[in-house]
Amino acid sequence: MPTYRGNRGNLLQHWVLAELLGCLREQGIRKLCFVDAHSMSPTPVRSAKAATDQTAPEFDLVRSRLADGRSAYERAWLALSQALPSEYPSSAAFVQHFCGNNAQLLLCEADRGTAEHIQRWLSRREGDAASVELHRGDWRERFRRPIPAEVDAYYISFDPNMYDRHDVRSPRPENMYSSDVTIVADATRQLPTVPIIVQLSTYSVNGANSQSDVYDDLVPRFTELNLSATLVRADNSMMSFIFSRGLTLASDLESRFQSWLA
Repeated sequence: MPTYRGNRGNLLQHWVLAELLGCLREQGIRKLCFVDAHSMSPTPVRSAKAATDQTAPEFDLVRSRLADGRSAYERAWLALSQALPSEYPSSAAFVQHFCGNNAQLLLCEADRGTAEHIQRWLSRREGDAASVELHRGDWRERFRRPIPAEVDAYYISFDPNMYDRHDVRSPRPENMYSSDVTIVADATRQLPTVPIIVQLSTYSVNGANSQSDVYDDLVPRFTELNLSATLVRADNSMMSFIFSRGLTLASDLESRFQSWLA
């Protein structure tokens, strides 16, 4: 059964996603292509690992107050938990909630069971079937082929377990590595000159991957693509990078997230 962690990392990833989707809507973006390299089931169950996760109580507290609607993220989470129904929605489900059928979805998922869950959800989605693609395999394979065009903007999401700035002998598919950024850069260069957001989250500093070292590794490589960089840190381990072009994004995302979480 596909699972979700239910911790601070989920809060970080999707609070940022909801805020950025709101920015896109405010700036008149109508047809969005959402590309998810690490898709998850729209209807997962909570991982048993949550029992030993020190940040799981934060997740539970936010979930208990969804009806208060302190943020766009919480209001969307509440609506989706009732509509799907789901313990915790996927990124694609959040995008569907905010953008409706104007969203074009390219979802990559290597796990067979999770991909089946996604396919069942997609089969119930209203709208043009041609606007949806599920790649059953590693995102790296799919990124070597053209990404859909004729859209107003792109939102490309990476949610690995962690970003490792070192290329290792036996890479883990669930992580991202320095060599993967080259694949992302090549795919980004092929896109039309429309607004782009790339959100890349990482949740661990293990293996000599301090936040400052990861920042110094990633940011220059994306600014070479003429993307500006914004960083939202949840703590000393978890952070989400937002690389963008052609958009005006709030400069206080990190402080607002931390205030919201406090």
